[in-house]
This record gives sequence, structure tokens and C-alpha cells, in this order.
Amino acid sequence: MSQPNDVIAAVLEDHADIKSMMNDVAVANRNGERQEAFERLVAKLAVHETAEEEVVHPLARHEADAEDVVEQRLDEEDKGKRALAELEKMGVDAPEFDRKFDEVRSEILHHAEHEEQEELPRLDQGVDHDKLERAASAFRMAQRMAPTHPHPNSPQSAVGNLVVGPFVAMADRTRDAIRDMMRGPSI
Repeated sequence: MSQPNDVIAAVLEDHADIKSMMNDVAVANRNGERQEAFERLVAKLAVHETAEEEVVHPLARHEADAEDVVEQRLDEEDKGKRALAELEKMGVDAPEFDRKFDEVRSEILHHAEHEEQEELPRLDQGVDHDKLERAASAFRMAQRMAPTHPHPNSPQSAVGNLVVGPFVAMADRTRDAIRDMMRGPSI
């Protein structure tokens, strides 16, 4: 499967994957299948949101004049991290899991819709296509380096997400690599 050639396509592809994974959790039975599906979803969401916080939101904020839109998305993401952490703590076999998962699922779908209708169009209109292509590579790199669980008490900024935890040196190298990639070829 070929990779999306710009960050907008990469985000949209991730959103489709996340929607499919949420359906997997909703229809999975309780004999371990649901736990595995939920763990895959949590990992995907954590990686996706970290990559957005590292690449997409800074690009929208600084290149597409979308500060207000980014702040709203960050607030939604913060609420989502807390809700996912609550679901993880609760466990998929808890009597209230289905009800709470449906609430979280609805919030995640609304968040993705807001990104698709408000943030991504601003990127499409306000950012050079070459930079959007470089951002796709940076987005994928950030996903490879991201934590696989939401950290509800972590900062909701690009720098904050990278420096939390014991891998500060690796995070610094990752941040530098993403920054260098976003700048493009040196002349």
C-alpha cells in the first residue's frame, strides 16, 4: 500500500483506520477479542494524536493562521486522552464500558470531523504543497516515535509530548529530525 503523499491525506487515512478500529471494538465479543481490539485502538489514537500535536497542529498554527482552530482541537484531544485513560482503567469487561465507550466514540468522531472541516482545509489553502508532502514524512516519523498509550496528564504541546518520560535524548533527536524535515532541503 502506498503512503499518502501529503499530510492531509495521511491524517484522513488515519481517521478512516481509527473509525474502523472503533467499529472493531464495538462489535468484538468479551473473550479477549474486545480487549485486543481496544488496545489496538488506544495505541493508534495515542500515536495519531501525538503525530498531530508534533506536526499537523504546529503547521496549521504557524503556516495556515489557524491558532483558534488548533486551540479548540487541543482542548478536544486533552478531553479524549482523559476519557481513554478512564476507559483503560475501567477495563472492557466493566458493566459501564459500553456506555462510556459509545460516549468516547462519539467525541472522537466529532473531533475528527472538526479537523476535517476546519483544520485540514486551512492547511490545504494556506500551506505550500511541497511543505505538505514533507509534513507527511514528518507525521509518519512522529508516529513511529510516539507513545502507544495516552498520557492524560502530559502537556498538550509538541515540545511537551516529546520531553515527557525517560527518553529525553531520543525525543530531542526526533524533534530535531522532524524540524529539519519540515524545513526541507538545505541550500
